[in-house]
Amino acid sequence: MKNFKIKNDYKNFVKGLLSLNYLVIAPKYENGILKFSKIKNAAEILSPSEYINTVSSTKEYFFPQTEPVIKFTFEGKEIFLKDVEIGKKPKVVLGLRPCDAASFSILDDIFQYEYKDEFYFTRREKTIIIGAACESNDESCFCTTTGLAPDSSQGADLFIEKNNEEEYFLRAVTEKGERLVEQLIAEVEELEEEPKKNPLYEKIEKQIRKKIDLIEAKKWLDNNFENEKWEELSSQCLSCGSCAYLCPTCHCFDIVDEVNYNSGVRRKNWDACQFDLFTLHSSGHNPRDTKAKRYRQRVMHKFKYYADRFDKTLCTGCGRCIRACPVNIDIYEVVKEFAPLVEQN
Repeated sequence: MKNFKIKNDYKNFVKGLLSLNYLVIAPKYENGILKFSKIKNAAEILSPSEYINTVSSTKEYFFPQTEPVIKFTFEGKEIFLKDVEIGKKPKVVLGLRPCDAASFSILDDIFQYEYKDEFYFTRREKTIIIGAACESNDESCFCTTTGLAPDSSQGADLFIEKNNEEEYFLRAVTEKGERLVEQLIAEVEELEEEPKKNPLYEKIEKQIRKKIDLIEAKKWLDNNFENEKWEELSSQCLSCGSCAYLCPTCHCFDIVDEVNYNSGVRRKNWDACQFDLFTLHSSGHNPRDTKAKRYRQRVMHKFKYYADRFDKTLCTGCGRCIRACPVNIDIYEVVKEFAPLVEQN
């Protein structure tokens, strides 16, 4: 793994990125909301020390909220299909926290389970992920519970950290990342020695909520599908779906056909297991006809079902669902109800 010092400041590095033939996506304020957006100049972005996390994740740049998957026309009794072209301009997504970068290995599994989603993977292959270590945290962060840390580079192609002298440097995590650095040689210089670990990241890790034992949590979930506790845990939920829509790993979607007189388009749209129509059958039967059943599904999917299938947790501890919940439901506290904290030195 090669390391490269950013020669000048962070924004000069971004200027170098913008000079290449990439669409650059980075944290940016729009109407007072910090989100990942297309960047036209380096003045628009924030350095990694200026934010904890964005309101929404980068998921929508790989798995859009709504996207056409095929177009069709009618001529008499004949139906003609037309493929939808997927945007192929290469992108750089810059400034993701470890909890966002780690989400891609999770989404990769589901989008190639039994069937490979070419829409998702075309975007993945055309995108370079530049993660950034966390320089602060808040009370909603719990990434250490899901096996991450403020300086985890999992899922990134390049990773930005600070050395002991508070200078930014890059770790090339993948060959794709190394190839990008080769195009930025005017902005970086290769380091001969491994930078010393910055104590800042260890300090932040100690400030994050204590780890929950997710192995014990899964054991409880394995044996408590019908537990009355689900009624209690779901009692506050408004079924608004904001938790799923802001989550970097939630991936449920619906497919609908939008038809005019002689043409139409089939679309893939985000959906959420909290919605009462999510599992409604055409017969009128709904196997999750109560809020408690739907909330149980959310927790089970995150901490049991995904682990059963892929041996991974469908959560990266980003805390977005906690920050956004209008009735202050805290999934960390929910899971802590049926699992112990991990003893830490």
